Amino acid sequence: MYVGDRPAGGAKRRVSAVGKLVVPGVIDGHVHFRSPGHPHKEDWGSGSRAAASGGVTTVLDMPNTNPPTLTRVEWEQKRRLAAEQSRVNFGIWVGASAGRNAEINELMDSGDACGIKVFMGASTGPLLVDDATLVALFEQTRGLIGVHAEEEGVLVPFRQRYEGHTAPNHNAVRPPVAAVVAVTRLLELVEAHLRPVHICHLSTAAEVELVAASRSRSAGAGGRDLPVSTEVCPHHLFLAADQPSGFGRLMPDGTSSSAGNWIKVNPPVRDEADRLAMWAAVHRNRVDTVGSDHAPHTEDEKGLPYWRAPSGIPGVETTLPLLLTAVRQGRLTLERVVELCSAEPARVFGLKGKGAIREGADADLVVLDPQHLEAGFEPGRLHRGDLLTRVGWSPFEGMPMVAKPDAVYVLGRLVAAKGQIVDDDVRGTLTRPGE
Repeated sequence: MYVGDRPAGGAKRRVSAVGKLVVPGVIDGHVHFRSPGHPHKEDWGSGSRAAASGGVTTVLDMPNTNPPTLTRVEWEQKRRLAAEQSRVNFGIWVGASAGRNAEINELMDSGDACGIKVFMGASTGPLLVDDATLVALFEQTRGLIGVHAEEEGVLVPFRQRYEGHTAPNHNAVRPPVAAVVAVTRLLELVEAHLRPVHICHLSTAAEVELVAASRSRSAGAGGRDLPVSTEVCPHHLFLAADQPSGFGRLMPDGTSSSAGNWIKVNPPVRDEADRLAMWAAVHRNRVDTVGSDHAPHTEDEKGLPYWRAPSGIPGVETTLPLLLTAVRQGRLTLERVVELCSAEPARVFGLKGKGAIREGADADLVVLDPQHLEAGFEPGRLHRGDLLTRVGWSPFEGMPMVAKPDAVYVLGRLVAAKGQIVDDDVRGTLTRPGE
């Protein structure tokens, strides 16, 4: 496999891909590998194995671990864990917090952190920011800002409204209006400061229209490009709160049940109308990237009563198989999958050696069987035995899904084949913007 002008020189081994499709490795810009702090849910070893098995060769890990990644000390702690354990390449977000902008700039100016993560609404971890802190971030920091856009001021009264209900609809507790208000405010700041911003996990038609309108206004103001990019998650494409889901038909004890806590995630899985709107946004090039928002919790934790059950679902290893299933169904082209999962994430995060197959690029490659993408091919269904995530479950269990890739290479080394790790000694490297 060719490794360009690297010191290793030319190929040490030749691999035949005759009759196969070769695409760039997936860059998942949004994972929570739970380490440090919660290794019973996931760590860099288990999470990266799951990623590699599903064709993900680079992950960017979010800061809401324990301790949260807010300073150089915490960033270095996470980097060491990842360097020791990760079978795929990795980047590390730094979290936004009041009064820490100088520390954020040190990590951003050095090129170490891949972005600054902001939580406008309370989610997992202690990283909620208020509007004054958000404005200060735009004014005082540098580099890409990634945002969980749900407005806390909207969420609080809705939580209070439903606190007496034992099993409320999560989409009602955290309604679409919270996302709409947050994105509206966020776009005001982007237009005013022209800071690059990545809006994570768009989930509603209204958010998509707000971003499109803001981009149009920017184009009309002297033709300047609005520095905003967007992400959609597989669960907002393939699951709906008012429709049966794959996991909703199967509980861990084998009994039948509604989806309930198993699809509880922030922002919530929305209703079918919003799910269809997200597909329309994908087709109209109104979203830029797909990120899994891989956020695993154990079955025991998800089985708790609603108000105690944590939000978040696993997904890093099913993203590509789900999208390839959509290709087989004629709902998506393979070229668009590569844009969403490889080329555009590389552009958004400034990863120059990633996201493409070309001379001099990193040899992060995924080999696919083209027969799996043909309309007449009948895919299997996802079983928990197919999963490598430590928590061992998926909201997509039971759904038709194309098999995991035939082969996955990280920096030219074969790490996974047909969903299994074949070389557990492979280690990825730190991926930094500009490299």
